[in-house]
Amino acid sequence: MQTQSDIRLTPQRQVILEELAKVKTHPTANEVYDMVRKRLPRIGLGTVYRNLELMADNGMILKLEVGGSQKRFDATTDLHYHIRCTGCG
Repeated sequence: MQTQSDIRLTPQRQVILEELAKVKTHPTANEVYDMVRKRLPRIGLGTVYRNLELMADNGMILKLEVGGSQKRFDATTDLHYHIRCTGCG
């Protein structure tokens, strides 16, 4: 199965996308890893990191980089806004 960006949708990528789409928050790679491990206990953290970066680079998901904080990921790629409180972060 090919995605719009011609990246092969492997079983691991499918699970990462499904888990990311389940949440309304914008999880970090570590949080995505924790979610995915419930379904794929043998998946490595590096595999999750690489796939998140690859999918973000190819427009399948969004990567959010806000000021010195960890990168966060979003399965919703259509136009929407993100705000961050400058007082509390």
